[in-house]
Amino acid sequence: MKALVYRGPRDLRVEERPDRPLGPKDVRLAVRACGICGSELHAVLAAQERRKPGIVMGHEFAGEIIEVGSQVTAYRIGDRVAVQPLTHCGQCDLCRAGRPNACPNRTLYGMTWGMPGGYAERAIVTEDRCFLIPPPTPLPSRERMPAAGRAGEGGAATEPNPPLTPPWKGGEVPYEVAILGEPLAVALHALGRGPTTPARSVAVIGTGTVGLLTLVALSTLKPERVFATDKVAWKLELAKGLGATTLLAGRDDVRSAIRDATGGKGVDWAIEAVGVEETVGLALDLTRPAGHLTLIGNAEPHVGISLHAIVQGERTLMGSYGYTDADFRRGLELVAAGLVPPALIAERRVTLDSAPADLVALATGEWSCIKAVLTP
Repeated sequence: MKALVYRGPRDLRVEERPDRPLGPKDVRLAVRACGICGSELHAVLAAQERRKPGIVMGHEFAGEIIEVGSQVTAYRIGDRVAVQPLTHCGQCDLCRAGRPNACPNRTLYGMTWGMPGGYAERAIVTEDRCFLIPPPTPLPSRERMPAAGRAGEGGAATEPNPPLTPPWKGGEVPYEVAILGEPLAVALHALGRGPTTPARSVAVIGTGTVGLLTLVALSTLKPERVFATDKVAWKLELAKGLGATTLLAGRDDVRSAIRDATGGKGVDWAIEAVGVEETVGLALDLTRPAGHLTLIGNAEPHVGISLHAIVQGERTLMGSYGYTDADFRRGLELVAAGLVPPALIAERRVTLDSAPADLVALATGEWSCIKAVLTP
């Protein structure tokens, strides 16, 4: 089979690889779509400890089951599934406590050595990492997001919304849409790492894939005011369409604008979805005393942060990594319901043959899009 093999920064090669035999609990997928994650694009430009030369990347993937192991009981040939790529030991204290995403023995398809991902024609995963792609299902009005721009005009929408009808025809969620359940699960898990009491005001820092999907996930909580900031104007247009008051970093005085909008206090909850020192510091500055800060971004391994602001302001700081099976399942349900607007859906298609050049173009910014998808 063909696979896109990572040999190092700017060195991606399409190679022929043999199909490995199935274990008794394994299934073989014909990969139909695989999202291209920003963390993988970082590896395209610079060496990473987490991604070794010789691996097949791709952890946002979905496909059709074409072969099952001898002990597989939950699935059959022809099933359409999305892959939950995080694995865990199931035995440690964290796994037993319901926090398998923090398992010290966790692995990830497409990143861990010996666990090839979805940048290939076919992939093998264990039965328990497969989730059936649900059929399109209308979303009840109580879970609808506010109308575009409504929250930016002084509060959440007050008019009732009709049920949201998924925009796909033919009775099936497209594979390139189903892959968005994985990054949406990241956002949903981050919401679970938020304050224990409802936040009236929220700021999302960074409007890439995860930041925008965080706005989608927030729509189910209906905070009164949602702000979003980024350095890229066209991304903020998408955030505006998701009901956020948008602020363009470098043009707008983000700190002053949010202070003024919140009576000088700052927001109840800031969610950082970039992972660099500048934006982590901004997120902390935007959070009111006794407020809550959730960090999703994971780009830089070390950042400086004001200990005085955290301690003296009694701000709560939470990290959020990955997701649980429940988050992943919920992400798929919301995607199938049509909660993710079409403008966020995989507007760039990449083939295996074009991928070596296309991924470099994406990593360097020659191509600009929210989510690109590889379709083997």
